[in-house]
Amino acid sequence: MVIPLIAQYISAGIEKRHQPRINLKGYLVGNPKTDPKFDINFRIPSAHGFGIISDQIYEDAMKSCKGDYVNPTNQMCAGVLRKIENLISEIADAHFLYKKCVVAVPKPFDDASRRKFLMEESIQINAAPGRPSLDCFTYGYYLAYFWMNDNLTRNSLGVKEGTTSEWIRCIKGLPNTFDMPSSIPYHLNLTTKGYRALVYSGDHDLQVPLLGTQAWIRSLNFPIVDDWRAWHLDGQAAGFTIAYANNLTFATIKGGGHTAPEYQPEECFAMAQRWLNNEPL
Repeated sequence: MVIPLIAQYISAGIEKRHQPRINLKGYLVGNPKTDPKFDINFRIPSAHGFGIISDQIYEDAMKSCKGDYVNPTNQMCAGVLRKIENLISEIADAHFLYKKCVVAVPKPFDDASRRKFLMEESIQINAAPGRPSLDCFTYGYYLAYFWMNDNLTRNSLGVKEGTTSEWIRCIKGLPNTFDMPSSIPYHLNLTTKGYRALVYSGDHDLQVPLLGTQAWIRSLNFPIVDDWRAWHLDGQAAGFTIAYANNLTFATIKGGGHTAPEYQPEECFAMAQRWLNNEPL
């Protein structure tokens, strides 16, 4: 949602000759939340394609919801959607092949060994996150919390005393107003003005599935200039891509999740480097 809005704000400033002039050439977004009509509705066929829901459940959903899984209009639709959400909740929807790791937030300093560790390392901690299993993908987030709150790290980054007491990876409680139901008009406006755009999707994401992203891109009705094909890294298919008029490129990242560079960094780096160099993927 945010990137095309910021890009349009910069574009408007360029047109008004604001200074300093920003040399905006384009933007890229990954597994982007764009419009619930596409993002949410395509979770259902994606879950079916991934084998998370059965043929019967999928058929029941199509029959009772008639393609609208965002705003159920009858009890049968609401019931089957609850069943589907319960099934999806069994897996990690950011990457359905990875272990689901529930990270609780316990009281700070809940054991003596952790207190000793924190004192020795001089880390400023308010409420340490729960410790996930070592083989969980989120274990890196757990380690990052302690590293970022270490005084040596804070000093190296120039964090001024008194500005913030604790670094948290994702702050859920920031005040905000959600007043932009769709960013599709922003994508349309920017690309038709000549700005380059790369939209990419990790193909194992159920939060913003690639089927929905493909669907809203197709809704722009741009002509295809380079049809669907594989793109490669080291002689292997790293994903698939298609290019449209108005400098719009869509690419998938094979094996990627919701935040594709976390799961497939080498492939994402190659993709971004080629795109930034104005080379075909």
